Amino acid sequence: MGTWGTAISSNDTYADIYSEFMDMYNDGLEVPEITLQLLKTNQDLIDDRDSKNDFWFAIAMAQWECKSLDDDIYKRVRLIVESGEDIELWKKQNADKKDVAKREKVLKSFIEKISIEKPKAKRRKRKVFRDSIFETGDCLIFKLTNGNFGAAVVLTSEKQTEYGMNMIAITTINQSNKPTIDDIKKSNVLIQKEQILPGTYREREMISWYFAQFYKRCDIDFIIIGQLNVNRQFNFNTEYTAISSWDMIKETIDMNESVIKELGKPKR
Repeated sequence: MGTWGTAISSNDTYADIYSEFMDMYNDGLEVPEITLQLLKTNQDLIDDRDSKNDFWFAIAMAQWECKSLDDDIYKRVRLIVESGEDIELWKKQNADKKDVAKREKVLKSFIEKISIEKPKAKRRKRKVFRDSIFETGDCLIFKLTNGNFGAAVVLTSEKQTEYGMNMIAITTINQSNKPTIDDIKKSNVLIQKEQILPGTYREREMISWYFAQFYKRCDIDFIIIGQLNVNRQFNFNTEYTAISSWDMIKETIDMNESVIKELGKPKR
């Protein structure tokens, strides 16, 4: 189900649909137009037993917050709750009895909330456009927990986009002396094994995307020691779509030995 809690919003389906709805709302689209668009593009969720309730809950909440709750949508989610359909689904998924009880209270509160018209519609947010923190080709070094230096290379940067993302490759460098550009040229991209299912592993290059707006939370002191030529632009939608926090650049190297000890050395 992609669920991490009993709250209405604590699942992947709700989070994705609500986010898409609000993105379009902030872009200036009207609620009926947004709803129609989401209905057209998410038929697979609507037809899926495990996801459909969360889809309708997200639509209902978003419409309510925009003071445009459609009566048919309201009746649909009320029926889902009052019929016990959602609770039965949780039971079939072998949910803990305490979680089922919490979910029942959450659903009751949800219906009570959207049954009263919101006094004011949610304000449309004006989008902020950002530049990436680093430039394409920047070679970054930083101190590791063991006192050594680690290094990473910026493969892609953006100018005045909504998220100002950098795509960054973490290298295998973990050395006591301060790395040089030549050291970085001779290094490899760090590859780690990761478990995707019990007993099933894959090897993944430690290349991820990093958001400009979260950089201020980072505790790493990056030093730019120069640049390498990167002769192509990478696309988030098709290449290395992993997203990570800035602090994980350092932590990935810090944890590498324990990952190898637990899962084995990568073959490439």
